[in-house]
Amino acid sequence: MNAQAGLAAQIGKSSAARASPSMAALGFLLLLCLAYAINAADRQIFPTLLPAIRQDFDFDLKVAGLLATIFTLGLAAAGLPAGHVVDRASRKTIILVAMAIYSLFTLATIFAQGFWDMLFYRAMTGVGEGMQMAALFAAIGSYFHHRRSFFIGWLIVAYGVGAFLGPRIGAALAEAADSWRAPFVWFAGAGLVIAGLVLVFVPREFTESAGPLREGSTANQAHAHVPEALWNRNVILGILGCVILGYSLYGFIGLYTTYLKEVLSFSQADAAAALSFFGLGGLMSFAGGYLGDRFSQRWVTALAFALLAAVSYAMYNWSTSLFSQSVLSFLIGVLASGVAFVNLLSLLQRSVQPRFVGAASGIFLTALFGAASTAGYLLGLLVGAFGWGGAALIELTLLPIVGIIAMMLVDPARLLVVRKR
Repeated sequence: MNAQAGLAAQIGKSSAARASPSMAALGFLLLLCLAYAINAADRQIFPTLLPAIRQDFDFDLKVAGLLATIFTLGLAAAGLPAGHVVDRASRKTIILVAMAIYSLFTLATIFAQGFWDMLFYRAMTGVGEGMQMAALFAAIGSYFHHRRSFFIGWLIVAYGVGAFLGPRIGAALAEAADSWRAPFVWFAGAGLVIAGLVLVFVPREFTESAGPLREGSTANQAHAHVPEALWNRNVILGILGCVILGYSLYGFIGLYTTYLKEVLSFSQADAAAALSFFGLGGLMSFAGGYLGDRFSQRWVTALAFALLAAVSYAMYNWSTSLFSQSVLSFLIGVLASGVAFVNLLSLLQRSVQPRFVGAASGIFLTALFGAASTAGYLLGLLVGAFGWGGAALIELTLLPIVGIIAMMLVDPARLLVVRKR
């Protein structure tokens, strides 16, 4: 413990250390990224195995789509309260409790007897994941506040690793055991093990950083122009962007493997492989964060929305091969996770005073995942009315145009200053 205390003292010394993080700080960041990667892998295995689950329980497409994305309702429900608690309590404690919750309810999924108990278990995994994300985003955004978007981007890189490996590992485990239930047992166990590593090795001095508030009057000048109220124009526009991203991104995730299997006749392995490239695209999040720190964040996010609309149209109205679907899935990961997700979160944190960074993270989660919770159901409903191509045009191509408009209305003069370093 003395060695850990020494490392914690090393990482908390000065503003200069914030600009050039120590090896200890980067090590703690790496461990928290691992914790977020298992979160991502955990949530990807359900849509990957959805065709087998759907067959086992005889769920129709709309119900299956709802189950695939209902965990996001738990994320949304946890977002605002968790964000406010994060501003007042130990972020490390919240991270650990959250990991225990979503791991245990991931395990509970295999004991579901039907629709309603499975719906509850999947929603509760989302509650745990939302709590963890609110605390992680606040901790990383506060400690690395000089380069907030860049280091939040590394968290999303970790998400990309989990989202890339999760479908592949989940499909392999299910095939080896000849049961869709086996991957849920393995992923639940992995989550609990990693929570133990965070408990032992990550000090509270890292997770509980106060950001620019601890750097004195010079740093405080950087946020004097930011509105004092939590709810302001830029926050509202950021919320609108999050809602659009939630419908566009999770409409894709929730029923993508179902589309590949039932329309394009892909095997489960090929469908899982195509979905995994979405996670690989998320590995570009550090670049998306860098762009958000270096250039106008609203323009970077608006461009991501525009390209996302074009890629989504091609995916459901043009592409038929595994190669082209994998490329387009990768591009969805780059644009949605790597650029829009990172920069919307960072923009919301930059739209409020530093004391509200936890609340801003919670608002982000509630807005994005509140929309995401019904994204799969909406897409299934639209497919029934307009077919896959028409449904994708409405939810995945036209909606992002609203996101572009919202970003154009953001007032950059009222955002927290980003110091170019």
